[in-house]
This record gives sequence, structure tokens and C-alpha cells, in this order.
Amino acid sequence: MLDERMKTLIREMPKGENHIHIEGSIPAKTALRLAKKNGITLPFTTEEGMTEYIKKNVVDLNSFMVCDRMINSVCIDEEDYYQVLYDLGKQAYDQNIIYQELHLDYPLNEVRGIPLDVVINGYEAGRKAVMRDFGVEIVFIAGIDRSLSSEQCVAFVRALEPYLDIIDGIGMDCEEKGNPCIKHVDSYRLAGEMGLFRTAHAGEDDGAYNIWDALLELGCQRIDHGLRAIDDPKLMDYLAENKILLAMCTRSNAFATHLTSLADHPIKRMMEHGIVCSISSDDPPYVGDLIQEYESVVEEIGFTEKDVIEVARNSLEYSIKGQHLLPRFDTWVANWLKEA
Repeated sequence: MLDERMKTLIREMPKGENHIHIEGSIPAKTALRLAKKNGITLPFTTEEGMTEYIKKNVVDLNSFMVCDRMINSVCIDEEDYYQVLYDLGKQAYDQNIIYQELHLDYPLNEVRGIPLDVVINGYEAGRKAVMRDFGVEIVFIAGIDRSLSSEQCVAFVRALEPYLDIIDGIGMDCEEKGNPCIKHVDSYRLAGEMGLFRTAHAGEDDGAYNIWDALLELGCQRIDHGLRAIDDPKLMDYLAENKILLAMCTRSNAFATHLTSLADHPIKRMMEHGIVCSISSDDPPYVGDLIQEYESVVEEIGFTEKDVIEVARNSLEYSIKGQHLLPRFDTWVANWLKEA
């Protein structure tokens, strides 16, 4: 039940976030400021206008991608990418997010002719400023656009080599149907050789087979989304036995997949089966921020206080680099329970 105690827990609890896309998360205020700076015309002129535009025009994954690319077009130089990252860090701080894994989807920038170093250096400067000013730790996951060819994606992974002190992981997103995980096995093998953490969007808009391929063929150490695992009992057992994190985004899934409502989301059944899950916002301007994500799983899916604490702890324990923050989390929770 989303009573005042639960709202306070959700708001004040230190937490991590494992699954959020920088390019899909540009705040309305930031987008408008950068559009003005760079002389770019957007189909809205206010923050409320952007919210209304998204509500009216983004109805499925394809329309989301169109809008995502349009809003991302406001970023031109390093200063712009710095500003986006800094503003996202401030939003994280305001939600008591202490650790965040951000997907950096360079192909959205590459198609506009923006050099890789401009994007990465801008984001890295922003990350350092966020740590300095807000104490939010950020890890970057470089995202492969699965709709591109295997050769293009291998070249992208290879281009990351000079930035291995900045980029910690490789991921894969965009249209899953017609672009199975196995298509990019060469990119993932190369990423593994380079020492990158490996994750992939799988089982979001296609079957459980894609999750199997991500794990067994691509060597993924976790799965983003993964809700179609519910269709495969053997996969459910495998995920539970091997403690493989599913970095889920329930509000996003309810919007972008065949779920008829958020209440139909399988996350609670997966957790009851012993599968490790965390929850994230994915693309906040479209589906709400992390606070809203937590409130929704309580209201619509029936999360208890124990469930909320469990997924929050998982976001750190099964993260790429956030385990050192567990004592801080555990101390906070112990004090919270003591005051109950």
C-alpha cells in the first residue's frame, strides 16, 4: 500500500539505478535550453509542451524512437553533452539515487555526424562534475544499436578501446524483433576480450530464446528487461540458480510491450521464484522517473516494503561497480526498520 510511510521509504532510501538511457532521458528544460543555444526548432516551446507532445505522439516503440532522435538532436558539442549529463545527475541526486548505470547510445549521435570523442568526453566531464557536486556515482554502458549490421557494431566496439578507462560495459538496445541477440555475437566476443561488462536488452519485445542467446552465446552477465523469461520455466530456474540480474523497467514495459496493464507485469512472480530483479526508469521523460517507478510497483503490482528494499539492494549488490555502497545502504535500512 502506498501510504505515507511507503512514500517516505521510496523517496529517502539511498538506491541505485541499473537501466537508464542518457539520450532517452534528456530533461525538457535541458532540451529547450540547448535547442535555443544551437538554433534548433522543436515542436514545443515549454516543458509542459514537451510532456504534452510526448503524450500525444509517442504511442509505441517506433514513435518513441522518432521522438527520441528528434530531442537528442539538440546536442551538438561537448558542452551540450556535459550539460545533459550534469542535469541528469542533479535529477538522480534529488531522488536519493547514489549510483547509476547510464546507457550511452552513441549511434543516435553518429548518424548526425557527431564524433565519438565529443560525446564521450562531454559525458565524462559531466560525470566528474556530478560526483564532485552531488556525490552520485555514474557508470557508462556503451549501447549497440541492434538494428545496425554486425560489421558496424564490431567497428563501434573496437572504437571504444581508447576509452576503456571511461566505459565499463557494453549493452544492446533498439528494435528487438528482427534483430536477435545472436546477430551481434562477434561484437560481444570482442567486448569480452576487452574486459567490458556485458548486458543486453532481451526478452522485452521478443521471446525467451533471445535471453538464452544473450547469456550462453554473448556471455552476458545480466539482462535488461527480460520479462519474457516468464514463458520458459527452465530459463526461470537458470536465472534464479545463477543469480543473474534482470534490470527491469516496469512502466516502460507496460508502455512499449504487449502488457495490457502494469498489473500484468511478471516481476513479482519472478522475484517469488528467486530471480534477482532491480527496477529502473529507462527513459524518464516518457514513462516517469525512478520514484514513480517505485510507487507504481507498489500501487499496481503489490510490492511490499520488503520487496521495495530487496530491489533497491539488488541495484547495488548486482551492479557493475556499486557494491562498495552496500554498507551505506544496509545501515540506512537498519535505522529505518529500527524506527518502525
